[in-house]
Amino acid sequence: MAMSDARYKLLGGGQYPSECDEDAPVPPALPVPFCRCEPGNQLAEVKQSRHPKTVGRAFYICKWNDSLNPCHCFFFQWIDGPDKFDPRIRLFPYYRSKSWAYNEFRRWVPPPPNPPPMTEEEKQEAAIYRVNNPPKCHCGIRAKLQRPNIGVPPKFTPFFRCSLKTRDGWPACDFNEYIYGPRSHWPTEEEV
Repeated sequence: MAMSDARYKLLGGGQYPSECDEDAPVPPALPVPFCRCEPGNQLAEVKQSRHPKTVGRAFYICKWNDSLNPCHCFFFQWIDGPDKFDPRIRLFPYYRSKSWAYNEFRRWVPPPPNPPPMTEEEKQEAAIYRVNNPPKCHCGIRAKLQRPNIGVPPKFTPFFRCSLKTRDGWPACDFNEYIYGPRSHWPTEEEV
């Protein structure tokens, strides 16, 4: 269903900047502004930009920011300035429709870069040490080593995971580390 020009302008289309406008004004972050949605005013929600010119900056946007939603009011307002520009955010997964209430928003911070690649000898030395001294998981308990089923070739690299189980039999926390050290966070060159 197409929106008429009058309705488009009434809801704010064309009068607000957007995520690609790096020179838009930056008001103070609090109080959280209201968007212009019907019925009544709604508190705006927060997203973080992925646009190449403004990537990493946070902004307020209409709660119903899906353009197919008839309640969409085109509201947009920056929270922070251009000093928050961080192109590395574009290397990590992104959920386009996800926004957060201001008090639930956590600014994206880049994870530590991957450690340099290890040689096979270094991996073996690290694995021997870690089998004798298992790491602690996020729960503070020694992690349990998960080994692949006997077979050639092995189905996966052995790794440590939380030894506590929920009632369903799943690990209590999301701790996962390879036998020779932490998993990498950054995408590989092929993924980029």
